[in-house]
Amino acid sequence: MWIVALLDAQTGFGATPFYQTKTVTVIQGRSAGGLGDVRVRTLVPYLQKYLPGNPQVVFEFMAGGGGIQAANHMAKVARRDGFTIANIASSIFAKALFEDPGVRYKLSDFVFLGAPSTGGPYGLVVRPSGPDTVEKLRTHKGLRIAERSVGHTMYNISRLIAFVLELPEPKWVVGYASGEIDFALERGEADAQSEVLYDFMKNKSQWLKNGFTLPIVLKNIKGRGPEAVPGFPKGTPTVDQYADTELKKEVLRLYYNSRPGGSVYFAPRGTPEPALEALRDAFNRIWSDPQFAKDYERMTAEPAEPLTGEEIERFFQQAPKDPKVETVMQQLIGAGPLPPRR
Repeated sequence: MWIVALLDAQTGFGATPFYQTKTVTVIQGRSAGGLGDVRVRTLVPYLQKYLPGNPQVVFEFMAGGGGIQAANHMAKVARRDGFTIANIASSIFAKALFEDPGVRYKLSDFVFLGAPSTGGPYGLVVRPSGPDTVEKLRTHKGLRIAERSVGHTMYNISRLIAFVLELPEPKWVVGYASGEIDFALERGEADAQSEVLYDFMKNKSQWLKNGFTLPIVLKNIKGRGPEAVPGFPKGTPTVDQYADTELKKEVLRLYYNSRPGGSVYFAPRGTPEPALEALRDAFNRIWSDPQFAKDYERMTAEPAEPLTGEEIERFFQQAPKDPKVETVMQQLIGAGPLPPRR
């Protein structure tokens, strides 16, 4: 009896589970709709299943700055009571590492809980009659690229593609919500946009029949490219094939080592340890649940390739520390012109 009482005091659970009758809020660093939101909604029933007390889960959406607004909120405003966690695209890591002026958080402000997948591979979708090969892209002046916001994961990806391919004078058209961005190409407001290939083949494969093309692919952090996506043309060129300078190779390496996972779950530092223990245990159970993996792939078309919080922490230790490369990356994820390629 004494041992049971001691354990209860340490964990805070006791006879009443910690989360029973409570509500957990997931701050999503995006607008509603889109692949990121689907990823979260697929996980929520499992979070309710594995958290002691089976709490209700609600969402709050903060789309500003490609997740910066949500990350700032988690660092400076969110209550540290165990009932607020976040899921934000991994672009927030690059923003912090490369000192974006809008960042008010440090990565040490967060306790990482993991990610359901590595994200990607990604492609640049080009409208019908647009430049449909890499060679045409590299000579097409002023390509208009539609994205959600400066700093959003997909914005960073299209900037990286444009940098490595040395596209001449590309222009970014930003400000689209997840449910609106497709219309930019269909209405002729833009020439291209970046896409997760799994999501594209699941929800927009008919675009290929309508004349849209994806002439270039960016591999994901595990090196998977077009061959990994069912139904996608296997011989599509990949960005790394055009990394013909040491600078481009180092920028790609830094990119991969600064964005673990497609979207990442975390709690604010200072969350009570009993709550953190429950959250870590719940997420680790989710990552190892084969039914979650099946549901995740069915809903997102992406394979579930979970990363634990500890694995995410290790990513940052592998990032190169070259000041020149870091300066280039700062310019890439910002709003100004692309940095010099050579």
